[in-house]
Amino acid sequence: MSAPKYLFISRKSSHYRYYQQLVHYLGDEASLLALKRMVLPRWRYLKRAQELDIDDLVAVHMRRKEVRHPALQKSKWLNTLVESFYRLRERCRASYYFALFSQHPCNTVIMWNGMKQPNRTPYIVAKACGKNTQLFENGLLPNTTTLDPKGVNALNSMPRDASFYRAWQPKKSSFGKSQLNSQLVARKAHKHRKTSGIDTPLPERYIFVPFQVPNDTQVVCHSPWVKSMPDFYAVLERALTYLNAQPQWQQFVFVIKEHPSWPRSFKELHNRNKQIIFANDNNTQALIESSLAVVTLNSTVGIESLLLGKKVITLGDAFYNIDGMVTHCPTQQTFNQTLLTVEYQQFDTELVYRFLDYLENEYLLPQSWSNLTDEQTHFEAVAKRLEVNQKKRVS
Repeated sequence: MSAPKYLFISRKSSHYRYYQQLVHYLGDEASLLALKRMVLPRWRYLKRAQELDIDDLVAVHMRRKEVRHPALQKSKWLNTLVESFYRLRERCRASYYFALFSQHPCNTVIMWNGMKQPNRTPYIVAKACGKNTQLFENGLLPNTTTLDPKGVNALNSMPRDASFYRAWQPKKSSFGKSQLNSQLVARKAHKHRKTSGIDTPLPERYIFVPFQVPNDTQVVCHSPWVKSMPDFYAVLERALTYLNAQPQWQQFVFVIKEHPSWPRSFKELHNRNKQIIFANDNNTQALIESSLAVVTLNSTVGIESLLLGKKVITLGDAFYNIDGMVTHCPTQQTFNQTLLTVEYQQFDTELVYRFLDYLENEYLLPQSWSNLTDEQTHFEAVAKRLEVNQKKRVS
């Protein structure tokens, strides 16, 4: 039996079950290990573990924990205690994975996301050991899956140059006759989130603002000047203060929808400003389609809005921050000015189409990993992409 080329690592969850199917399909080329959260240190490899940037392994995890558990923000001693525990834990885990990767014959380690713990430490150690790495993530378009050798979200390998996409020859159809799937998949609400099932009445003129999961790495790592959803709300309020003072402003309101995957609601914000409305139970696709534009930090809703032919304004780092396609606002001032002229802003519809065609037909894998309807086709696409990505990394 030949040594496995690919090593999948996952905690035992839906991802683990998906990897089990993949490993079965790939046969002798792949193996699967359960992720270790708590391990004893491997003394022989502790020195190598200590050479890693411990802040890289702990800082993002702590920021995500602080959002999830507000007590960590209120109590300095508790925060220090928890951070010390995570520093010790990740040093031990790093020594364990240095030992594992130093002995395991695979040349490629495959994990989920790579930014979050407990996956971050084995991902970084694999790279330090000279292993190729590939990362899975949820698809960026309906019914797709992401597999990237470089990173995910703002760190992914998608080209950032508009000229690249303008030169791209669409694979599905000529421009103007798009066959891209524009039926969005509704996100399932968190089990602790209460829903009324009643749509909020909306004014004719509004800009849609989808809130994101507050402790997601998209917010924690890739949103330089808007650090939380209350921050996002405050940015909207400051923009309204500016707009209300401009006689030429053609009035609109902001309509927010909280992310259904987040268990808690921002009730303290719901009635704070009459020009900001919450519509948590309204359908996202309908909210996008009836809006003047969509404002997001860097959510996949931004991509979905492009798919539905809407103007998109981003405030955070996003791989789709491409001139001519979206308007990126790195400051409050640029955001204010963009909103003042949002009626007259144009975007290159052909550039958007070619970008989306490349995204769907070249970058993403067909079918959502969590809802496979044709396993054979999906697994064949994954196997082919694994090989292509490995050659890219090796070269």
